[in-house]
Amino acid sequence: MVMRASFKTALRLFKKHLTRLLTIVAIVIVSVGFMSGIGEVQGRINFAANKYYRDQNMPDFYIKSARPMGFTANEISEIEEVANGTLLKSLCFEEKKENSDKIFRVYQYALDSDVNQLEIIEGELPKEGEVLAERATVDYAEYTVGDKVTVIGTEYTVSGICINPMLLLRMNERSFQYEEEYLSGVFYLNSQPMIVNDVYYSIRNRTLFDAYSEKYKTAIEQEKSELCDILGENATVLTLYENEGFYAMDSYAEKVGQIGIIFVVFFLLVTLLVVYSTMSRLFDEERGQIACMKTLGYSDIQIVGKYVLFVTIATLVGGAIASVVGLGLTYIIYVAFGIQYDMPPFPAGSKLIYYFSTFAIILVATLLLTLFTGLKLTRGKPAALLTPKAPKMGKKVILERVKFIWNRLSFKHKSTARNVLLFKGRFFMTVVSLIGSSVLVLAGLGLTDNVVKVDNAESILSISIALIVFSAMLCALVVYNLTNINVSERTREIATLMVLG
Repeated sequence: MVMRASFKTALRLFKKHLTRLLTIVAIVIVSVGFMSGIGEVQGRINFAANKYYRDQNMPDFYIKSARPMGFTANEISEIEEVANGTLLKSLCFEEKKENSDKIFRVYQYALDSDVNQLEIIEGELPKEGEVLAERATVDYAEYTVGDKVTVIGTEYTVSGICINPMLLLRMNERSFQYEEEYLSGVFYLNSQPMIVNDVYYSIRNRTLFDAYSEKYKTAIEQEKSELCDILGENATVLTLYENEGFYAMDSYAEKVGQIGIIFVVFFLLVTLLVVYSTMSRLFDEERGQIACMKTLGYSDIQIVGKYVLFVTIATLVGGAIASVVGLGLTYIIYVAFGIQYDMPPFPAGSKLIYYFSTFAIILVATLLLTLFTGLKLTRGKPAALLTPKAPKMGKKVILERVKFIWNRLSFKHKSTARNVLLFKGRFFMTVVSLIGSSVLVLAGLGLTDNVVKVDNAESILSISIALIVFSAMLCALVVYNLTNINVSERTREIATLMVLG
């Protein structure tokens, strides 16, 4: 019987205060959606990078000979001894077209090698008399299958278009031979090179790679040191850390994650502010019912439990929707990265660590806040709870001492000024929320204004837009919630003003 009565009262609570339920749902969606959406970018990019690294068998080392005639057979043997695995031996050269500033790079090696597998996006691997062309980018010219191109004085037919995993950057890929200049295109010849001036290989334990973990970094630094000792000044040893496209992608993802961390505290505080103001008002309205339940023998925990359930369901619903909102925001930023880099496909799987951690913090914080607020009220005697809460005593405002201003105010404006001082907490909560949201909006606008001056402008632009939108929504929810509470407390005052005309 008691359980049935508890269920009915809980159901009435949800029906009666549906607007407040939706307010909490909305604030959780905005907060968790933004925090997880920004925070998950780095995780998704790292997840995609790990998969791409394995699928394309990307090399951990790229060794470039410093001599025009390339590596000697003895040097290649020494590299093989350190690598203890398969080497990809390549001839790489660049040519600058006459009467032009265009620079083209040509790779010659067995293109079906397991190491650094090219991603064929159109056509097929070249045969004799054919060449593979790198996909079109901001700087690379566009080619189609069947086009004729001249490489080192010889005409070739383009057999296919590909993406080299080591050339993920879509703009400003630097030339090796002509410093401070950029490539205009890259071609691949499918044959064993007579001269080897480039060597690629992967570390023995491929499982060490985990989006540039410290363990991976330590392993390749040790191996790089060993290679440098063997080859001396005859070669330049590069790792994935020196690959501008692949590493910059991870570096920018980390910066996006840091932006998310900066705003976590603000979004958390504003969420708690909205929940506290909403539930405080709800408890005040339910004083009579709480008193009746105490007289019927319900414990304080049983009484407050109904309101904790109210907040729990609102937070869970908001959190569930926020997961979709956050994923959508992550996807938008991920796609924006694709304007600067040839990103792997958006990964379907991820641990969602940032989402679960931010949602857990919001859930625990709102539940504890509701629990403590409710228990503070239920400590009172039923008789005291049945008595309406005494209104705050009116106070003179400092403006009343400035007679030449005060005397010129209408009754409505004088009433407003007194109410502002009477409820200082809500006034300052509104001011702080507006200041914080305005700062975030201005920060987003500032990023938008300066975005064209920095690298990876597209991903930063997407973040700035998200910052503006979510901050504006957060501000609107805070103002709506506090205004709704203030208006609901002043129905008699508003009626009086209406009677007075």
